[in-house]
Amino acid sequence: ITYEKGLASFITDKEIKINKNNGEEQVVYAENTIIASGSRPRTIPSIEVDEKIIMTSNGIHHMDKFPKSLVIVGAGVIGCEYATIFSNFGKTKVYLIDRQERILPFEDEDISTLVANNMKKHGVTIHSNAKLERLEKIDGEVEYELSYPDGSHEIIRVEKALLSVGRIPNVEGLGLENAGVEMSQRGVHIGDDDTVTSVPNIYAVGDVSGRIALVNMGEIEARHAVEKAFGNIPERLNYDNVCTIMFLSPEVASVGLNEQQCVEQSIPVKVVKIDYSLITRAIAMRKTQGFFKIIVTNDKDMRILGMRVVGAHASTAIQAVGLLIKLNMSIEVLSE
Repeated sequence: ITYEKGLASFITDKEIKINKNNGEEQVVYAENTIIASGSRPRTIPSIEVDEKIIMTSNGIHHMDKFPKSLVIVGAGVIGCEYATIFSNFGKTKVYLIDRQERILPFEDEDISTLVANNMKKHGVTIHSNAKLERLEKIDGEVEYELSYPDGSHEIIRVEKALLSVGRIPNVEGLGLENAGVEMSQRGVHIGDDDTVTSVPNIYAVGDVSGRIALVNMGEIEARHAVEKAFGNIPERLNYDNVCTIMFLSPEVASVGLNEQQCVEQSIPVKVVKIDYSLITRAIAMRKTQGFFKIIVTNDKDMRILGMRVVGAHASTAIQAVGLLIKLNMSIEVLSE
């Protein structure tokens, strides 16, 4: 392996220019290229990010002490995880700005409600249905103004702010047009079909392809791309049984479809929900808050489509179900 440090860009689909850190320039030839340039936190144009007072997930790790108060803009996974972290330490008053009616809007309502209630018990203030009118530094602190559908406004002063409004792929400066690589229909990510871009010898993996932005998926896609480039792999990557964990309070683990997605896709389903208070181990651990939820097809086969677990050690429960979804198995296999 030859490892070069620098900024790379395509000259043609098989020639890549590297502007090295020492000022030198080099051109390398490659039969195959994998683009794995990742992503970075999305920012808001009207808000100046200095990574000290107004931060993204890049800068928040560099604080040397707990702030007395913190506002988090965005109630997706990253925003809710940081709200959980800081509220659990008990040293920071946390405010969470949610432009929608409930946090974690991509998950079922029973999950987001349970997580939100726990946040509130830990002192988190959730601004639901809130529109951020402004957020700015004043006298070394942060002042933000919110407006609500009923016409009311609110102005709050805090010590620090965290922007958690998604991520954008690092595609600028790659010279994709020189190689003929096309973007996806949305125009934000690199378009690909089973990791292959519009140019057969160039592959896109990880966040830059705009699929599931998880480290383990980036690794799986990268391995798959290498195998496609150098071998014959008839089986396509399957995203139907990806296991994910949200480090919240309580922990949330998921695999496959949720109820909300089944309704949106008009898939007839049956749902079983078992409360943690009925699980012997949860009772023994004195951690009975949470539930298991399994979704199956509404037919005689009752194939497993998805599972959600909210509660202590939730992530340990989804691995087997992920395998059963991959194998297209019925709920009877699990019940046995």
